[in-house]
Amino acid sequence: MQEELLGYVLGALDATEERNIQQKIESAPSLQKEVHKLQASLMPLDHLDNPSGSRPGLARRTCEWVAAATKDPDTIEAHYVPDHLSGLALSTQVAQTNADLAPTQTPVAEIAAEEQTDENADGKVVLSPTRFQLLHPHTWSFSDALAGIAIVAVMGGMLFPALSYQRFNSRKMACQDNLRCVGQALLQYSDLNGGRFVAIPSAGRLSASGYFAPALKDAGFVEDDSIFNCAGLAVEAPVQIPSMARLKSAHGSDLEYLKRNMSGHFGYSMGYGDGQKYQPLTNCGLTNTVLVADMPSVNQPGRRSINHGSWGQNCLFSDGRVEFISGDSIGEDAIFVNDYGIVAPGTSPQDSVIAPSHLSPANR
Repeated sequence: MQEELLGYVLGALDATEERNIQQKIESAPSLQKEVHKLQASLMPLDHLDNPSGSRPGLARRTCEWVAAATKDPDTIEAHYVPDHLSGLALSTQVAQTNADLAPTQTPVAEIAAEEQTDENADGKVVLSPTRFQLLHPHTWSFSDALAGIAIVAVMGGMLFPALSYQRFNSRKMACQDNLRCVGQALLQYSDLNGGRFVAIPSAGRLSASGYFAPALKDAGFVEDDSIFNCAGLAVEAPVQIPSMARLKSAHGSDLEYLKRNMSGHFGYSMGYGDGQKYQPLTNCGLTNTVLVADMPSVNQPGRRSINHGSWGQNCLFSDGRVEFISGDSIGEDAIFVNDYGIVAPGTSPQDSVIAPSHLSPANR
């Protein structure tokens, strides 16, 4: 979550990721505080006005500082830049620091002379806040610190696209693993039911494409509801597949809610029309017939799924193979509409149409 927040602050997320993280931030005060902290930590970048960039030797001083901090942790506290970025009074420290320097080292007074200075009410020499200089010859200057932050920001801008792709790929593969489990359950079901996959009731209260999930669960082919989850949505609430008894006892809005969610994040084939009769798909091992896929969306071109940021959808084919399809069709065959271009049962066994969970194949 921390990397997503940093990506949000740096503007390194894509549109879908930014919208999702914005919704989480708006609903969680703790995340809003984290965002404010990140914005505050990057605020010094707004004051980076040194045209000459960082002072020479930044890499050397950084390595020396890290080595010293490793041996002596107290060194870290001695080199923190104050949060208020106020000047450092030098009048009482210059003489003592110069006395400790080796003959070949540059006196602090000469270092201070290179910076803009001021005098406070007591007549003490104070460095300007925009020209803050630490006293040790091997420490960071204020401009060094700002340059370091700028480098981190630039590297973040380069790194986050790679992290975003890696996260996308990881979620896509997790979704594919779940679909393979669903496919295994459907193949086992077909073996015990004459080679036919789950048939959607053509009429009645339970006539909906998502019916296949409760049917597999009640038949004992599914023990873990989470296989109907798509990791691409990054939804924290677990998927719960209702039992047949729960569906049969539900009415009104309760039944409609269950029908819309009873197959989790996946849609199922509506079968095809054989004259005037609805027919479910059969287990013929067809390599291009989609049996289950990420849930289609009515708001996307071609009704493609939003499960993976609208980049495409994972598809489970009737031979058990799972593949990510970047568009909304396989060759000339659309995934979410039939050969007539409508959301209805296919025109043939090869014309599979994946429908949302609540849609019925009847009268379509």
